[in-house]
Amino acid sequence: MSDSDPDPQKKVRLGEDTFIILCILALWPVILGWDEPVYEFALYVALAGLLVIFFRRVKRFRRASDQLNRD
Repeated sequence: MSDSDPDPQKKVRLGEDTFIILCILALWPVILGWDEPVYEFALYVALAGLLVIFFRRVKRFRRASDQLNRD
């Protein structure tokens, strides 16, 4: 596989990592005490996204563990 055509799983992991960093940035309005509804909505979106990422990564780790046990 060439460098110009990266692994699709690598792109997914990079997207997940980027979303996690954005979620950390979404916490700052709360830390600064800003009480706008849009910030609360952003926190719920961040929570939902982080839960999806969590379950995807648990599934990925289980698959890797099963693969190691088979080999």
